[in-house]
Amino acid sequence: MTDETPKPKQERKAAPPDPATMEAAIVAQSAREVVEVIGADAVLIVWTKQRRRKTSISMTSLGNALTVKGLMAWIAEKVEEEADEEDEDEDDDE
Repeated sequence: MTDETPKPKQERKAAPPDPATMEAAIVAQSAREVVEVIGADAVLIVWTKQRRRKTSISMTSLGNALTVKGLMAWIAEKVEEEADEEDEDEDDDE
């Protein structure tokens, strides 16, 4: 036996979380809060970000698949209506 005290083991530091994983967790938490607080049946979150002159589009959804699909169709219809209104406004200006 020796009188030497064993050296304490070095604790491994946890690797920092992957940014994509953190982003997904934050968005999913936001969607869950909307469902819980507001009582939404479906939530669709779409966002863009630009890195190195390249734009990426991401989305997450929470809720019944049919409800989410209906929500996407409704959004597409609203976007199309707004585009048509902008075209009419441009034609009136001429």
